[in-house]
Amino acid sequence: MNLSPGTLDGGTLRLGSKMVQLTHTDKVYFPTVGLTKGDVLAYYRAVAPYLLPHLHERPVVMERWPDGVEEGSFYQKDAPSYFPGWLRTHAVRYQHSGKTDHHPLVDDIADLLYLVNLGTLTLHTFLSLTSDLEHPDILVIDVDPPEAASGAAGFKQAVDTAFLLRDELTSLGLDPLVKTSGKRGLHLALPLDGSLDYQQARDTLAQLFDRLVARHPDLMTRDIRKAKRGDRVYLDALRMALGATVVPAYVVRPTSTATVSMPVTWEELPGIESGAAFDITNALKRLRATGDLWAPLAPPAR
Repeated sequence: MNLSPGTLDGGTLRLGSKMVQLTHTDKVYFPTVGLTKGDVLAYYRAVAPYLLPHLHERPVVMERWPDGVEEGSFYQKDAPSYFPGWLRTHAVRYQHSGKTDHHPLVDDIADLLYLVNLGTLTLHTFLSLTSDLEHPDILVIDVDPPEAASGAAGFKQAVDTAFLLRDELTSLGLDPLVKTSGKRGLHLALPLDGSLDYQQARDTLAQLFDRLVARHPDLMTRDIRKAKRGDRVYLDALRMALGATVVPAYVVRPTSTATVSMPVTWEELPGIESGAAFDITNALKRLRATGDLWAPLAPPAR
């Protein structure tokens, strides 16, 4: 049985009551491995049953690479007037700038493929839902190898740090999940009950980080200055903020080999070689075997 997503050709797709025009599907997005825009669209269509629950009611920031990963890119928060009327948006006012952006929402496969057809390789989502933007419903910890380290040794530092974080969270009665970032490192996450606002969640995370850094000063640091981090893993609590985003599970990353962010079990994590271990050619086979390991983080369906 062929488990690869295949490709999609140009033309109009009717998806329920919505029509999505697919364009330039033969454009090469990943020259190193010869994958096209059509291949990316096909992957997102195939992975949609796993991905859509993690996009549900979360404002989206689009990371667009309209000419492929070897060309320019840009981030887009605000949905322009030419977006179809059927694609919902959610207004977010940013206090620091006074600006209001109308972030896209992804309700179904038509919404997803419309954004991907614009050249959106990676969708970044809020840590809170439209029903209560001020209170995050997931806590995320980004664990990247230090910039001074590279390859397997650097990734092992990230893995070691992830296990120490897990042990600390477990001692508090929490059960964190872990996934590859699709790039260099790992993401840890756990669901929140909505009782904490962003400042409270950030303060709680900072206290946890401080305890770990005090115990493992040679492995971790909270120093925001890159020049002072050396070969230590940087723990950043500032990511817990309204408007900050996370890369959801299963999305494509703009790497040379079309990698994806993939949940893994703690038991298999020591055998994972890098944060870029999975790509669009092997992700679906894995998902059909494991199911959605990230499911505890998805909000209830409407």
